[in-house]
Amino acid sequence: MSNYVEKNLTQGEIIVLKAKKSFLALIPHFLWLIITLVGVIWLTKFLSGTVSETAGAEGATSKVALILWGVWVLIGILPLLIGILQLVCMNLCITNKRVIGKVGVLRVNTLDYPIQKVDNVQMSAGFWGRIFRYSWISVRGGGSDPKEMKLKFKGISNAAQFKNTVTAAVEQHAQEARKAQAEEIARAMYGRQN
Repeated sequence: MSNYVEKNLTQGEIIVLKAKKSFLALIPHFLWLIITLVGVIWLTKFLSGTVSETAGAEGATSKVALILWGVWVLIGILPLLIGILQLVCMNLCITNKRVIGKVGVLRVNTLDYPIQKVDNVQMSAGFWGRIFRYSWISVRGGGSDPKEMKLKFKGISNAAQFKNTVTAAVEQHAQEARKAQAEEIARAMYGRQN
């Protein structure tokens, strides 16, 4: 599986910094998996005892257990698998020309802003993120709708470095633009004097 960013580089474009994925972002999913597993085991034992005392039928006990384990797969394992897929399929980086990224598995959302169009890079970390040192990153570009900020790159371990690199690149581009503009004005003024 090829990296989305590397497949979409233009000629002369190089990757400056890739956002590093932190698989520690999956710890809440693993904890939920364990909690639900303990709950299903307890419920299976409790209900099998209740069913066997009242009905005396082993078939009813096995049906209850089968239903509980099916529910556990849906509420315990499925969120973990979705979290793994989302983390594995997420890409975000800054190149010498733009900020580019992709989020999603079945429904894919992409981000592609030229450096000069980047307005804001937001970083946030929840409870688990502060403990395990990973953050969420949102990038907003010029003229973009604030609703586009919903595109979040979750589980980034080098979020502060990424934000600082984008900010530095935006500032460097602005300085180069100001310098080019000043040179153009100087040429125009020098041309009038001659």
